[in-house]
Amino acid sequence: MTTVGAIHQRVPSAAPVAGTRVRRALLIGGVFSSVLYVFTDIAGGLRYPGYSFSSQAISELMARGAPSETFVDPLFLACSLLTAAFGVGVFLQGRWNRSLRITGALLTVYALLGATGPTLFEMDQRGVGTLQGDPPHIILTAIIALLLMLAIGIGASS
Repeated sequence: MTTVGAIHQRVPSAAPVAGTRVRRALLIGGVFSSVLYVFTDIAGGLRYPGYSFSSQAISELMARGAPSETFVDPLFLACSLLTAAFGVGVFLQGRWNRSLRITGALLTVYALLGATGPTLFEMDQRGVGTLQGDPPHIILTAIIALLLMLAIGIGASS
């Protein structure tokens, strides 16, 4: 018995196309979040008299009472939301790739925790820090830095 080779074509349906568009939009959020982050850093630093880009932490732009706080807080929150969208997009893109799913989950958690920086875990301005204000912000920063490094490492392996 001989088998004749048949070509099976998949007929695309509307659902995968819509799903692809959603994933693509979520992934584009990562590009926009990076551009917005750089813009926020530069514009916020210019709104902070005496701010030094080389010797002050970016967190000082959103510190309690900082001259740039009201400008940068909503922009950093937008960065976090766009990064979370990117993380969800990476997670969805990796439906058959465990490393990508883990990377997407880590990026999403990183972004959601980062969103608490300007709201729940604000630091104090330089020179007026307290034990109640700055250590929680420093711990949060360490955790989100670790999450980002893990996401980069696992993402690179996929």
